[in-house]
Amino acid sequence: MSADHRIDRAPTRPSSALALVAAVTTTVAGVYSPVAFAGCLLGGLVLVTGLAAGEQQAVTAGSAILVVAVLAGGSSGAPVVATLVGVTGALLALDLGSTALSLGEQLGRQAPTLRLELVHAAASTLVGLGIVAAGTAVHSVVVGEQPETAALGLVVAVVVLLLALRGIEVVPD
Repeated sequence: MSADHRIDRAPTRPSSALALVAAVTTTVAGVYSPVAFAGCLLGGLVLVTGLAAGEQQAVTAGSAILVVAVLAGGSSGAPVVATLVGVTGALLALDLGSTALSLGEQLGRQAPTLRLELVHAAASTLVGLGIVAAGTAVHSVVVGEQPETAALGLVVAVVVLLLALRGIEVVPD
């Protein structure tokens, strides 16, 4: 094969762009706390770097920073819905960024994958909206002194469950 026919194994553009939209959504949800907002900016920068370099570890690290930043904002008084939206956005950024990397590596950046990527993004977003709705419902029914803590506990449990189901290594071997 000549150099002209090489397959570009870079992350696909649609899922990369959608991952960045999810990261921006998370950052907007983090405006309630200066620490959370700064952390979200850092997480977004690491995510962009990971997508540009095609590095899964950086995409995972950027998304993890986003989650931690939003949870820090939630524990410092940000509204529960903003915290749920932020964590969901961070998980979407991880999912969509990982999809961009996988599709680029397996099929190449130029492969006609737009429809597949949009369907995947829509399904992931619907799951995320379900998480936000469930978390909001739990928050509205929880009675006690610290309902925010209960909702944040739910968010942490959902994050751990999704990472386990997805099979993403948080710490590489």
